[in-house]
Amino acid sequence: MTNLELKQLRQLLFLSQSEAAEHIAKAETRTWQRWEKGDRSIPSDIVEQMQMLALTRTELLSVEPDLSHYNYQYFDSLDEYGKASGVRSVIKWRLSQSIAASLLAEATADNWRQSEIINDED
Repeated sequence: MTNLELKQLRQLLFLSQSEAAEHIAKAETRTWQRWEKGDRSIPSDIVEQMQMLALTRTELLSVEPDLSHYNYQYFDSLDEYGKASGVRSVIKWRLSQSIAASLLAEATADNWRQSEIINDED
């Protein structure tokens, strides 16, 4: 994994550098910043954890979503996510945000496409 791939995955998962450093790497934010900048090589365990999160996201998006399930809902805060899921995990909360944002973007794009088709026929 390159430094840019690490940064892209972190952003895709809605994680700040400090959240990723604390909850994935158990390291200082500065360490994570150095990995993303390319100043230091990314440890293999961090690569594996990021890959697993990305794969989990892809798998959750590849099935018909149960929109009533917390994995597919956007929660504005960790507390809201914790109340709905019974789990207080920054990583899982951010994963849920990422998935919900993708589903919203997809639905919105579908609506725009449909409205363009209707407008083209007028």
